[in-house]
Amino acid sequence: MNRLSDRLALIFVVLLLASTVGLTTVKRSIDGPLTDMIPGGRLVDGHLVDVFPTNWDDELESIRGCRGIECNANVLVELQLVEPVSSRYTGIMVRDGELYVPCDLGFMWNRFDGQQRFMLRLIYWFKTWHEHAVLDGRAVIRLDGNRYEGALVRVTDASLEEALRAQLETMASTSLAPETLGPRPAEAPNDIWFFRLEARE
Repeated sequence: MNRLSDRLALIFVVLLLASTVGLTTVKRSIDGPLTDMIPGGRLVDGHLVDVFPTNWDDELESIRGCRGIECNANVLVELQLVEPVSSRYTGIMVRDGELYVPCDLGFMWNRFDGQQRFMLRLIYWFKTWHEHAVLDGRAVIRLDGNRYEGALVRVTDASLEEALRAQLETMASTSLAPETLGPRPAEAPNDIWFFRLEARE
């Protein structure tokens, strides 16, 4: 009996390793995120925009035909880090013409209920892109077939960070949250990081 259980455990470990190696290989070779939850590889397809936008409100209006908070709340982009190479889907925010990428570490998802909260918590446990972006901010975003090369810079100004938190809450309460947005969580995990996408030097 022990021999059978040992063999089953060995088979399970081998299958787990094989699927992990296979998934890693697929992730590196695929253009863009694999799914909403599983990151992917380098963003290859799409028009590479030569001139970095000076005003993202104008850019979204020219691409999407909308501007302002409602437009921001409904825009999903593909974000790729240059080092290490990985891409994922993420929301964006525009404030004073500048584009920001939020990284929710419990500030938002801890206020949802049910399956949505469960799925976002699961993603949180495997989320590391924000830490990589601090070390090397070079990034590419793909929006409606257009690729923009830039650099992610973490927001550290407390007043700007609070303004972005409030803007995100407004966006969520009008477009994203299935119900009334709950109060800000008092206990961890309850953080959120914001990155501004700037032109690369």
